[in-house]
Amino acid sequence: MIAIYARQSVEKKDSISIESQIEYAKHEVFSDDFKIYQDSGFSGKNTNRPAFMEMMHDIEAGRIEKVVVYRLDRISRSIVDFADFIDVLENNGISFVSATEKFDTSTPMGRAMLYIIIVFAQLERETIAERVRDNYYARVKKGAWGGGPAAYGFDLVRTTLDGKKATIYQPNADLETVARIFEVYSRPNTSLSDVQKELIRTGSLSSGGVNFDNVKLSSILKNPAYVRADIAVYNYYKARGAILANEPEDFDGVHGCILVGKRDASERKYKDVSNHLLAIGHHKGIVDSTMFLYCQEKLSKNRQIKNTGKGKHSWLTGLVKCGHCGYAFSVRFGQTKEGPTPYFVCSGKYLHKCCDVKQTHRVRDVEAHVQARLIQEVESYHLTREKRENAVIKQNQQKIADIDSKIENLISTLENVSSISAEYINRRIETLHREKQLLIHQYSEALAEFNTAEVIPFTADDWENMSFEDRRDIAHNMIDRVVLTEDGIDIRFK
Repeated sequence: MIAIYARQSVEKKDSISIESQIEYAKHEVFSDDFKIYQDSGFSGKNTNRPAFMEMMHDIEAGRIEKVVVYRLDRISRSIVDFADFIDVLENNGISFVSATEKFDTSTPMGRAMLYIIIVFAQLERETIAERVRDNYYARVKKGAWGGGPAAYGFDLVRTTLDGKKATIYQPNADLETVARIFEVYSRPNTSLSDVQKELIRTGSLSSGGVNFDNVKLSSILKNPAYVRADIAVYNYYKARGAILANEPEDFDGVHGCILVGKRDASERKYKDVSNHLLAIGHHKGIVDSTMFLYCQEKLSKNRQIKNTGKGKHSWLTGLVKCGHCGYAFSVRFGQTKEGPTPYFVCSGKYLHKCCDVKQTHRVRDVEAHVQARLIQEVESYHLTREKRENAVIKQNQQKIADIDSKIENLISTLENVSSISAEYINRRIETLHREKQLLIHQYSEALAEFNTAEVIPFTADDWENMSFEDRRDIAHNMIDRVVLTEDGIDIRFK
Protein backbone atom coordinates (compact mmCIF):
# COMPACT_ATOMS: atom_id res chain seq x y z
CA MET A 1 0.00 0.00 0.00
CA ILE A 2 1.16 3.55 -0.77
CA ALA A 3 0.98 6.33 1.83
CA ILE A 4 0.09 9.85 0.70
CA TYR A 5 1.02 12.43 3.33
CA ALA A 6 -0.16 16.06 3.31
CA ARG A 7 0.32 18.86 5.85
CA GLN A 8 -0.76 22.49 6.07
CA SER A 9 0.04 24.65 9.10
CA VAL A 10 -2.26 27.64 8.36
CA GLU A 11 -4.71 28.23 5.55
CA LYS A 12 -3.51 31.22 3.48
CA LYS A 13 -4.37 32.50 0.03
CA ASP A 14 -0.81 31.93 -1.19
CA SER A 15 -0.38 28.45 0.33
CA ILE A 16 -1.35 25.21 -1.34
CA SER A 17 -4.29 23.44 0.28
CA ILE A 18 -4.22 19.88 1.60
CA GLU A 19 -6.66 18.84 -1.12
CA SER A 20 -4.34 20.17 -3.83
CA GLN A 21 -1.34 18.45 -2.26
CA ILE A 22 -3.21 15.13 -2.32
CA GLU A 23 -4.18 15.57 -5.99
CA TYR A 24 -0.53 16.22 -6.93
CA ALA A 25 0.57 13.13 -4.98
CA LYS A 26 -2.03 10.91 -6.64
CA HIS A 27 -0.17 11.35 -9.96
CA GLU A 28 2.61 9.21 -8.45
CA VAL A 29 0.23 6.44 -7.31
CA PHE A 30 -1.22 5.23 -10.60
CA SER A 31 -3.52 2.23 -9.98
CA ASP A 32 -2.01 1.07 -6.68
CA ASP A 33 -3.89 1.03 -3.40
CA PHE A 34 -3.20 4.06 -1.24
CA LYS A 35 -4.08 5.60 2.12
CA ILE A 36 -4.19 9.33 2.83
CA TYR A 37 -2.65 10.79 6.00
CA GLN A 38 -3.29 14.50 6.53
CA ASP A 39 -2.43 16.97 9.32
CA SER A 40 -4.21 20.32 9.23
CA GLY A 41 -3.03 23.13 11.49
CA PHE A 42 0.34 21.55 12.39
CA SER A 43 3.72 23.23 11.92
CA GLY A 44 6.67 21.56 10.21
CA LYS A 45 9.06 22.45 13.05
CA ASN A 46 8.71 18.92 14.46
CA THR A 47 6.97 15.61 13.69
CA ASN A 48 4.61 15.55 16.67
CA ARG A 49 1.46 15.29 14.54
CA PRO A 50 -1.34 12.68 14.82
CA ALA A 51 -1.60 11.63 11.16
CA PHE A 52 2.19 11.54 10.76
CA MET A 53 2.54 9.35 13.86
CA GLU A 54 -0.18 7.04 12.51
CA MET A 55 1.70 6.75 9.20
CA MET A 56 4.97 5.95 11.00
CA HIS A 57 3.19 3.24 13.01
CA ASP A 58 1.88 1.71 9.77
CA ILE A 59 5.40 1.87 8.29
CA GLU A 60 6.86 0.02 11.27
CA ALA A 61 4.04 -2.54 11.00
CA GLY A 62 5.00 -3.30 7.39
CA ARG A 63 1.79 -1.98 5.82
CA ILE A 64 3.43 0.71 3.66
CA GLU A 65 5.55 0.18 0.52
CA LYS A 66 6.05 3.79 -0.58
CA VAL A 67 5.51 7.31 0.82
CA VAL A 68 4.44 10.12 -1.51
CA VAL A 69 4.31 13.85 -0.62
CA TYR A 70 3.66 17.04 -2.55
CA ARG A 71 6.95 18.55 -1.38
CA LEU A 72 9.75 17.55 1.02
CA ASP A 73 8.99 20.18 3.66
CA ARG A 74 5.52 18.65 4.16
CA ILE A 75 7.35 15.95 6.16
CA SER A 76 9.46 18.34 8.26
CA ARG A 77 11.46 21.55 8.09
CA SER A 78 13.99 20.11 10.55
CA ILE A 79 17.05 18.42 9.05
CA VAL A 80 17.34 16.15 12.11
CA ASP A 81 13.71 14.99 11.97
CA PHE A 82 13.86 14.48 8.21
CA ALA A 83 17.08 12.46 8.47
CA ASP A 84 15.46 10.23 11.09
CA PHE A 85 12.43 9.80 8.79
CA ILE A 86 14.62 8.75 5.85
CA ASP A 87 16.52 6.30 8.08
CA VAL A 88 13.25 4.63 9.08
CA LEU A 89 12.24 4.31 5.43
CA GLU A 90 15.59 2.83 4.43
CA ASN A 91 15.56 0.35 7.33
CA ASN A 92 12.14 -0.85 6.21
CA GLY A 93 12.92 -0.91 2.49
CA ILE A 94 10.38 1.80 1.67
CA SER A 95 10.79 4.23 -1.24
CA PHE A 96 10.07 7.94 -0.96
CA VAL A 97 8.70 10.25 -3.68
CA SER A 98 8.14 14.01 -3.81
CA ALA A 99 5.55 14.86 -6.46
CA THR A 100 7.21 18.18 -7.36
CA GLU A 101 10.88 17.38 -6.64
CA LYS A 102 12.34 14.28 -8.25
CA PHE A 103 14.95 12.49 -6.13
CA ASP A 104 16.34 8.99 -6.20
CA THR A 105 16.97 8.15 -2.54
CA SER A 106 18.79 4.95 -3.47
CA THR A 107 21.93 6.89 -4.60
CA PRO A 108 24.38 8.93 -2.46
CA MET A 109 23.90 11.99 -4.72
CA GLY A 110 20.13 11.75 -4.43
CA ARG A 111 20.29 11.60 -0.64
CA ALA A 112 22.73 14.53 -0.56
CA MET A 113 20.40 16.67 -2.69
CA LEU A 114 17.54 15.66 -0.40
CA TYR A 115 19.36 16.89 2.70
CA ILE A 116 20.41 20.13 0.99
CA ILE A 117 16.76 20.93 0.26
CA ILE A 118 15.80 20.27 3.88
CA VAL A 119 18.66 22.46 5.15
CA PHE A 120 17.18 25.39 3.22
CA ALA A 121 13.67 24.50 4.44
CA GLN A 122 14.90 24.65 8.05
CA LEU A 123 16.64 27.97 7.33
CA GLU A 124 13.37 29.34 5.95
CA ARG A 125 11.49 28.26 9.09
CA GLU A 126 14.05 29.84 11.41
CA THR A 127 14.05 33.05 9.35
CA ILE A 128 10.27 33.29 9.56
CA ALA A 129 10.36 32.65 13.32
CA GLU A 130 13.00 35.37 13.79
CA ARG A 131 10.97 37.83 11.71
CA VAL A 132 7.83 37.12 13.76
CA ARG A 133 9.81 37.54 17.00
CA ASP A 134 11.29 40.85 15.80
CA ASN A 135 7.82 42.17 14.86
CA TYR A 136 6.52 41.08 18.27
CA TYR A 137 9.17 43.03 20.17
CA ALA A 138 8.83 46.00 17.79
CA ARG A 139 5.13 46.27 18.73
CA VAL A 140 5.89 46.10 22.45
CA LYS A 141 8.58 48.78 22.17
CA LYS A 142 5.89 51.12 20.83
CA GLY A 143 3.74 50.42 23.90
CA ALA A 144 1.37 47.98 22.18
CA TRP A 145 0.10 44.70 23.60
CA GLY A 146 2.49 41.83 22.85
CA GLY A 147 0.08 38.89 22.88
CA GLY A 148 -1.81 36.53 25.16
CA PRO A 149 -4.69 37.48 27.48
CA ALA A 150 -5.01 41.03 28.73
CA ALA A 151 -3.94 41.85 32.26
CA TYR A 152 -6.80 41.72 34.78
CA GLY A 153 -8.60 45.07 34.76
CA PHE A 154 -7.91 45.83 31.09
CA ASP A 155 -9.60 45.13 27.76
CA LEU A 156 -7.86 44.93 24.40
CA VAL A 157 -8.76 47.55 21.78
CA ARG A 158 -7.48 48.10 18.24
CA THR A 159 -5.85 51.41 17.33
CA THR A 160 -3.27 52.88 14.95
CA LEU A 161 0.35 53.53 16.03
CA ASP A 162 2.70 55.20 13.56
CA GLY A 163 0.33 54.38 10.75
CA LYS A 164 0.06 50.67 11.60
CA LYS A 165 -2.71 48.71 13.26
CA ALA A 166 -1.93 47.71 16.86
CA THR A 167 -3.65 46.58 20.06
CA ILE A 168 -3.42 48.46 23.35
CA TYR A 169 -4.84 48.18 26.86
CA GLN A 170 -8.07 49.94 27.81
CA PRO A 171 -9.14 50.01 31.50
CA ASN A 172 -12.37 48.39 32.67
CA ALA A 173 -14.30 48.25 35.97
CA ASP A 174 -12.10 45.48 37.40
CA LEU A 175 -9.31 48.02 37.94
CA GLU A 176 -11.12 49.04 41.14
CA THR A 177 -10.46 45.51 42.45
CA VAL A 178 -6.79 45.80 41.44
CA ALA A 179 -6.48 49.07 43.37
CA ARG A 180 -8.07 47.36 46.39
CA ILE A 181 -5.57 44.46 46.15
CA PHE A 182 -2.59 46.82 46.23
CA GLU A 183 -4.11 48.92 49.02
CA VAL A 184 -4.77 45.95 51.34
CA TYR A 185 -1.45 44.22 50.66
CA SER A 186 0.55 47.40 51.22
CA ARG A 187 -0.70 47.63 54.80
CA PRO A 188 1.78 46.52 57.47
CA ASN A 189 1.49 42.91 58.64
CA THR A 190 -0.98 41.83 55.92
CA SER A 191 -0.48 38.70 53.81
CA LEU A 192 -1.88 37.38 50.53
CA SER A 193 -4.37 35.37 52.58
CA ASP A 194 -5.62 38.59 54.17
CA VAL A 195 -6.14 40.08 50.70
CA GLN A 196 -7.98 36.92 49.64
CA LYS A 197 -10.32 37.08 52.63
CA GLU A 198 -11.06 40.76 51.95
CA LEU A 199 -11.96 40.02 48.31
CA ILE A 200 -14.19 37.10 49.34
CA ARG A 201 -15.94 39.37 51.84
CA THR A 202 -16.67 41.97 49.15
CA GLY A 203 -17.64 39.34 46.53
CA SER A 204 -14.82 40.24 44.11
CA LEU A 205 -14.02 37.49 41.60
CA SER A 206 -11.09 36.86 39.27
CA SER A 207 -11.34 36.88 35.45
CA GLY A 208 -12.38 33.20 35.53
CA GLY A 209 -15.39 33.98 37.74
CA VAL A 210 -13.86 32.24 40.77
CA ASN A 211 -12.24 33.47 43.96
CA PHE A 212 -8.71 34.81 43.83
CA ASP A 213 -6.00 32.47 45.04
CA ASN A 214 -2.44 33.36 46.07
CA VAL A 215 -1.03 32.68 42.59
CA LYS A 216 -3.47 35.10 40.88
CA LEU A 217 -2.92 37.75 43.54
CA SER A 218 0.86 37.45 43.30
CA SER A 219 0.71 37.74 39.50
CA ILE A 220 -1.33 40.95 39.73
CA LEU A 221 0.89 42.50 42.41
CA LYS A 222 4.04 41.82 40.33
CA ASN A 223 2.62 43.14 37.05
CA PRO A 224 4.03 46.59 36.15
CA ALA A 225 0.99 47.24 33.95
CA TYR A 226 -0.64 48.88 37.00
CA VAL A 227 2.17 51.16 38.21
CA ARG A 228 2.45 54.84 37.34
CA ALA A 229 5.99 54.32 36.14
CA ASP A 230 8.55 56.96 37.12
CA ILE A 231 12.34 57.02 37.41
CA ALA A 232 12.20 54.81 40.52
CA VAL A 233 10.49 52.07 38.50
CA TYR A 234 13.06 52.56 35.72
CA ASN A 235 15.91 52.04 38.18
CA TYR A 236 14.19 49.04 39.81
CA TYR A 237 13.87 47.06 36.55
CA LYS A 238 17.24 48.17 35.22
CA ALA A 239 18.92 46.85 38.37
CA ARG A 240 17.21 43.48 37.81
CA GLY A 241 18.53 43.08 34.29
CA ALA A 242 15.42 44.00 32.29
CA ILE A 243 15.83 45.45 28.78
CA LEU A 244 14.35 48.95 28.86
CA ALA A 245 12.74 50.08 25.60
CA ASN A 246 12.34 53.70 26.72
CA GLU A 247 14.63 56.44 27.93
CA PRO A 248 14.44 57.51 31.61
CA GLU A 249 12.56 60.70 30.70
CA ASP A 250 9.73 58.60 29.20
CA PHE A 251 8.94 57.25 32.67
CA ASP A 252 6.57 60.14 33.37
CA GLY A 253 4.82 58.85 36.50
CA VAL A 254 1.53 58.60 34.57
CA HIS A 255 1.58 55.60 32.25
CA GLY A 256 1.81 51.90 33.07
CA CYS A 257 4.26 49.40 31.57
CA ILE A 258 4.23 46.33 29.36
CA LEU A 259 6.62 43.55 30.40
CA VAL A 260 7.25 40.59 28.08
CA GLY A 261 9.83 37.85 27.88
CA LYS A 262 10.35 34.13 27.79
CA ARG A 263 10.48 32.43 31.16
CA ASP A 264 11.21 28.95 32.44
CA ALA A 265 8.00 26.94 32.76
CA SER A 266 8.92 26.04 36.34
CA GLU A 267 9.38 29.69 37.36
CA ARG A 268 6.62 31.87 38.71
CA LYS A 269 5.64 34.78 36.50
CA TYR A 270 7.83 37.91 36.83
CA LYS A 271 10.04 36.29 39.47
CA ASP A 272 13.08 36.75 37.26
CA VAL A 273 12.82 39.67 34.80
CA SER A 274 16.38 39.54 33.45
CA ASN A 275 16.37 39.82 29.65
CA HIS A 276 12.66 40.69 29.70
CA LEU A 277 11.57 43.73 27.69
CA LEU A 278 9.94 46.58 29.61
CA ALA A 279 8.18 49.33 27.66
CA ILE A 280 5.96 52.27 28.57
CA GLY A 281 2.37 51.50 27.51
CA HIS A 282 -0.34 53.81 26.18
CA HIS A 283 -2.58 53.15 29.20
CA LYS A 284 -2.41 55.00 32.50
CA GLY A 285 -1.23 53.34 35.70
CA ILE A 286 -3.33 53.33 38.88
CA VAL A 287 -0.74 52.60 41.62
CA ASP A 288 2.00 55.06 42.58
CA SER A 289 5.56 53.79 42.39
CA THR A 290 6.13 53.95 46.16
CA MET A 291 3.28 51.51 46.88
CA PHE A 292 4.20 49.26 43.92
CA LEU A 293 7.87 48.95 44.90
CA TYR A 294 6.97 48.36 48.55
CA CYS A 295 4.74 45.45 47.42
CA GLN A 296 7.62 44.05 45.32
CA GLU A 297 9.93 44.11 48.35
CA LYS A 298 7.26 42.46 50.49
CA LEU A 299 6.63 39.73 47.89
CA SER A 300 10.33 39.01 47.53
CA LYS A 301 10.49 38.13 51.22
CA ASN A 302 7.76 35.49 50.84
CA ARG A 303 8.96 31.90 50.70
CA GLN A 304 7.03 29.50 48.53
CA ILE A 305 6.68 26.15 50.28
CA LYS A 306 6.97 23.41 47.69
CA ASN A 307 3.93 21.14 47.61
CA THR A 308 5.02 17.55 47.14
CA GLY A 309 1.42 16.42 46.71
CA LYS A 310 1.91 13.64 49.26
CA GLY A 311 -0.71 13.81 52.01
CA LYS A 312 0.24 12.33 55.33
CA HIS A 313 -3.21 11.45 56.66
CA SER A 314 -4.90 9.78 53.68
CA TRP A 315 -3.81 8.04 50.48
CA LEU A 316 -6.71 9.87 48.80
CA THR A 317 -5.32 13.36 49.45
CA GLY A 318 -5.51 15.44 46.26
CA LEU A 319 -8.31 13.36 44.73
CA VAL A 320 -11.24 14.23 46.99
CA LYS A 321 -13.37 17.15 45.73
CA CYS A 322 -16.55 18.90 46.84
CA GLY A 323 -19.56 18.11 44.68
CA HIS A 324 -20.94 21.65 45.21
CA CYS A 325 -18.04 24.09 44.81
CA GLY A 326 -15.36 21.87 43.23
CA TYR A 327 -12.68 22.73 45.78
CA ALA A 328 -10.51 20.00 47.29
CA PHE A 329 -11.24 18.42 50.66
CA SER A 330 -8.48 18.65 53.23
CA VAL A 331 -8.00 16.51 56.33
CA ARG A 332 -8.79 17.90 59.77
CA PHE A 333 -9.00 16.12 63.09
CA GLY A 334 -11.99 16.05 65.40
CA GLN A 335 -12.16 14.70 68.95
CA THR A 336 -14.42 11.67 69.38
CA LYS A 337 -14.70 8.93 71.98
CA GLU A 338 -12.21 7.00 69.85
CA GLY A 339 -9.69 9.83 70.21
CA PRO A 340 -8.47 12.23 67.46
CA THR A 341 -10.34 11.21 64.30
CA PRO A 342 -9.45 12.47 60.78
CA TYR A 343 -12.26 14.02 58.69
CA PHE A 344 -12.45 15.30 55.12
CA VAL A 345 -13.64 18.93 55.18
CA CYS A 346 -14.34 21.27 52.24
CA SER A 347 -11.65 23.93 51.77
CA GLY A 348 -14.15 25.92 49.71
CA LYS A 349 -16.17 26.46 52.87
CA TYR A 350 -13.54 26.70 55.59
CA LEU A 351 -10.71 28.39 53.66
CA HIS A 352 -12.11 30.20 50.62
CA LYS A 353 -15.55 30.98 52.17
CA CYS A 354 -17.33 30.29 48.87
CA CYS A 355 -19.26 27.08 49.70
CA ASP A 356 -22.39 27.26 51.85
CA VAL A 357 -22.88 23.48 52.24
CA LYS A 358 -21.68 22.02 55.51
CA GLN A 359 -20.44 18.45 55.15
CA THR A 360 -17.79 16.32 56.81
CA HIS A 361 -16.83 12.74 56.04
CA ARG A 362 -14.73 10.37 58.10
CA VAL A 363 -11.53 9.58 56.26
CA ARG A 364 -11.66 5.88 57.16
CA ASP A 365 -15.24 5.57 55.78
CA VAL A 366 -14.36 7.21 52.46
CA GLU A 367 -11.17 5.13 52.13
CA ALA A 368 -13.06 1.89 52.84
CA HIS A 369 -15.64 2.72 50.16
CA VAL A 370 -12.97 3.63 47.58
CA GLN A 371 -10.88 0.56 48.46
CA ALA A 372 -13.83 -1.78 47.77
CA ARG A 373 -14.53 -0.08 44.43
CA LEU A 374 -10.85 -0.22 43.42
CA ILE A 375 -10.68 -3.98 44.01
CA GLN A 376 -13.95 -4.45 42.14
CA GLU A 377 -12.70 -2.30 39.24
CA VAL A 378 -9.44 -4.24 38.96
CA GLU A 379 -11.24 -7.60 38.93
CA SER A 380 -13.67 -6.38 36.25
CA TYR A 381 -10.85 -4.94 34.14
CA HIS A 382 -8.81 -8.13 34.10
CA LEU A 383 -11.83 -10.37 33.40
CA THR A 384 -12.68 -8.21 30.39
CA ARG A 385 -9.03 -8.17 29.33
CA GLU A 386 -8.81 -11.97 29.53
CA LYS A 387 -11.92 -12.36 27.33
CA ARG A 388 -10.51 -9.93 24.75
CA GLU A 389 -7.13 -11.66 24.82
CA ASN A 390 -8.71 -15.09 24.22
CA ALA A 391 -10.80 -13.69 21.36
CA VAL A 392 -7.73 -12.14 19.69
CA ILE A 393 -5.72 -15.36 20.07
CA LYS A 394 -8.53 -17.49 18.63
CA GLN A 395 -9.20 -15.10 15.73
CA ASN A 396 -5.55 -14.76 14.67
CA GLN A 397 -4.79 -18.47 15.05
CA GLN A 398 -7.73 -19.29 12.80
CA LYS A 399 -6.60 -16.77 10.13
CA ILE A 400 -3.03 -18.14 10.18
CA ALA A 401 -4.34 -21.71 9.93
CA ASP A 402 -6.49 -20.74 6.90
CA ILE A 403 -3.47 -19.21 5.13
CA ASP A 404 -1.33 -22.30 5.87
CA SER A 405 -4.06 -24.49 4.41
CA LYS A 406 -4.22 -22.37 1.23
CA ILE A 407 -0.43 -22.49 0.84
CA GLU A 408 -0.40 -26.30 1.24
CA ASN A 409 -3.14 -26.69 -1.37
CA LEU A 410 -1.24 -24.48 -3.83
CA ILE A 411 2.02 -26.37 -3.28
CA SER A 412 0.28 -29.70 -3.93
CA THR A 413 -0.92 -28.50 -7.34
CA LEU A 414 2.51 -27.30 -8.55
CA GLU A 415 3.55 -30.75 -9.93
CA ASN A 416 0.67 -30.95 -12.38
CA VAL A 417 0.56 -27.47 -13.95
CA SER A 418 2.32 -25.62 -16.76
CA SER A 419 5.27 -23.29 -16.21
CA ILE A 420 3.03 -20.23 -16.65
CA SER A 421 0.55 -21.50 -14.07
CA ALA A 422 3.40 -22.46 -11.76
CA GLU A 423 4.74 -18.88 -11.92
CA TYR A 424 1.29 -17.54 -11.03
CA ILE A 425 0.91 -20.04 -8.15
CA ASN A 426 4.37 -19.13 -6.79
CA ARG A 427 3.43 -15.43 -6.78
CA ARG A 428 0.21 -16.32 -4.99
CA ILE A 429 2.15 -18.35 -2.41
CA GLU A 430 4.51 -15.40 -1.84
CA THR A 431 1.52 -13.07 -1.34
CA LEU A 432 -0.06 -15.46 1.17
CA HIS A 433 3.28 -15.79 2.98
CA ARG A 434 3.50 -11.97 3.34
CA GLU A 435 -0.06 -11.90 4.65
CA LYS A 436 0.87 -14.57 7.16
CA GLN A 437 3.98 -12.64 8.34
CA LEU A 438 1.89 -9.50 8.75
CA LEU A 439 -0.72 -11.41 10.79
CA ILE A 440 2.00 -12.88 13.01
CA HIS A 441 3.42 -9.38 13.55
CA GLN A 442 -0.02 -7.96 14.44
CA TYR A 443 -0.70 -10.97 16.65
CA SER A 444 2.57 -10.42 18.55
CA GLU A 445 1.81 -6.71 18.96
CA ALA A 446 -1.65 -7.46 20.37
CA LEU A 447 -0.26 -9.97 22.89
CA ALA A 448 2.47 -7.51 23.91
CA GLU A 449 -0.17 -4.85 24.49
CA PHE A 450 -2.13 -7.20 26.77
CA ASN A 451 1.01 -8.19 28.64
CA THR A 452 1.87 -4.54 29.40
CA ALA A 453 -1.48 -3.70 30.97
CA GLU A 454 -1.51 -0.43 32.91
CA VAL A 455 -3.67 -1.83 35.72
CA ILE A 456 -1.76 -4.23 37.96
CA PRO A 457 -4.02 -6.93 39.48
CA PHE A 458 -4.31 -7.13 43.26
CA THR A 459 -6.64 -8.72 45.80
CA ALA A 460 -8.12 -7.54 49.09
CA ASP A 461 -5.31 -9.39 50.93
CA ASP A 462 -2.73 -7.68 48.72
CA TRP A 463 -4.26 -4.30 49.56
CA GLU A 464 -4.09 -4.92 53.30
CA ASN A 465 -0.36 -5.65 53.01
CA MET A 466 0.41 -2.60 50.85
CA SER A 467 2.33 0.41 52.10
CA PHE A 468 0.71 3.83 52.35
CA GLU A 469 2.73 4.98 49.32
CA ASP A 470 1.67 2.02 47.16
CA ARG A 471 -2.00 2.63 47.95
CA ARG A 472 -1.63 6.30 47.08
CA ASP A 473 0.11 5.48 43.76
CA ILE A 474 -2.60 3.00 42.73
CA ALA A 475 -5.38 5.44 43.64
CA HIS A 476 -3.78 8.29 41.66
CA ASN A 477 -3.14 6.03 38.65
CA MET A 478 -6.71 4.74 38.45
CA ILE A 479 -8.91 7.55 39.81
CA ASP A 480 -9.54 10.98 38.32
CA ARG A 481 -11.43 12.29 41.36
CA VAL A 482 -13.62 11.28 44.29
CA VAL A 483 -16.61 13.64 44.58
CA LEU A 484 -18.21 13.98 48.00
CA THR A 485 -21.68 15.34 48.72
CA GLU A 486 -24.02 14.94 51.66
CA ASP A 487 -25.77 12.23 49.61
CA GLY A 488 -22.77 9.99 49.10
CA ILE A 489 -19.51 9.26 47.26
CA ASP A 490 -19.05 9.38 43.50
CA ILE A 491 -15.80 7.80 42.22
CA ARG A 492 -14.75 8.86 38.72
CA PHE A 493 -12.18 6.53 37.23
CA LYS A 494 -9.76 7.53 34.49
